[in-house]
Amino acid sequence: MKKNRYIYVTLFTLLALSSQAQVQNGSTPRLVVNITIDQLRSNYPALFDDGLVYEEGFYPYSQIDLSSAISSVVTGTSPFYHTITADKWLDRNSLQTVSPTPNDIAVSTLGDELRLATKGEGKVCAVAVKKETAELAAGHKSNRIVWNEDKRKKWNAISLTDKALQLIVQESLGQDSIPDILYLHYDANPDENALTKLVSEIEKLLGKNQTLFVVTSTGYEVENTSEYAKYNIPTGVYYTNRTANLLNMYLGALWGQGKYVEGSYRNQLYLNHQLLESKRISLTDATQKAKEFLLQMSGVKSVATHLYEQHIGDLVVELNPGWQMQNDDTHEEFKVNKPLAYFPIIFYGANLPAQKVKTPVSIERIAPTISKAIRIRAPNACIATPLF
Repeated sequence: MKKNRYIYVTLFTLLALSSQAQVQNGSTPRLVVNITIDQLRSNYPALFDDGLVYEEGFYPYSQIDLSSAISSVVTGTSPFYHTITADKWLDRNSLQTVSPTPNDIAVSTLGDELRLATKGEGKVCAVAVKKETAELAAGHKSNRIVWNEDKRKKWNAISLTDKALQLIVQESLGQDSIPDILYLHYDANPDENALTKLVSEIEKLLGKNQTLFVVTSTGYEVENTSEYAKYNIPTGVYYTNRTANLLNMYLGALWGQGKYVEGSYRNQLYLNHQLLESKRISLTDATQKAKEFLLQMSGVKSVATHLYEQHIGDLVVELNPGWQMQNDDTHEEFKVNKPLAYFPIIFYGANLPAQKVKTPVSIERIAPTISKAIRIRAPNACIATPLF
């Protein structure tokens, strides 16, 4: 027993000394720059070759878009917990589409945890083309966000980079021992010169090893099916409103007239809970009958139920690959996102060694890894372990 205790105490002492040495060496980064890039694939910018690259990153769910992806990166969990399910959803009260805000995030984010841990001293900022993207990335109480307020002037990768560098100077990010976080979102395939400028200018400002850059993809691509028919590749159109009307007629034939489907948006259908309750029809029975009907429709691969979940319909239709969606009343076409098979998750700077890792890694592990690097608690719904 004495020998075992001696080993335990010795190991504990060594770990404590190691941790103390890291603090003394200033290895805790003063600034974390968390970059997401639309549709980033394995051909990531060459400047990150010297980083720690996990080559097979993935999102742990299939219905991916920008808002749900950004929210998953900063919370370390899936939309089931953080509740940002899409770029837009149907509000059940107004039956109008709404965009997500930080108030809709049901859990804490990296930025929130930094603010808590430092009693508000750690700064959290974000830069993106869209306001919603910057707001979601920065969390419930950010210091400052920057977005393109003038839609007549398009921002490119260089202008995004310049805005980020200006923000770093104006907010004095990374200028003291308390860590700060900057989120930056680029559209697909940013000019590598823009990223090189971003990294080199920040390293000049703060020193080469004082910044941890974290780069990853939003995890999807917009599927282009325009020439599928030309080459006899299976394709078709799923009409959103027509589907809702047909389902309503079917349920009416079963249980009497009424508006059983009170709304639809994209591939989601919202059942009329009050009507079902007044007719003493259980939601379980209604969704089961609806699923059986929907699965008989062309292009429908599967139907998932999400009863009582926030910001998502009671029924969510998954289409066959190659199929598109269209609102047959307004003729609005909805882009269908296809999840990327894999994409890189890159950690660069902060004395990290260059290495390439082929083990598949969920993006849920980004948040706890950053949390550990800057010595704060991981977001409160995150149960994933740090990568290092």
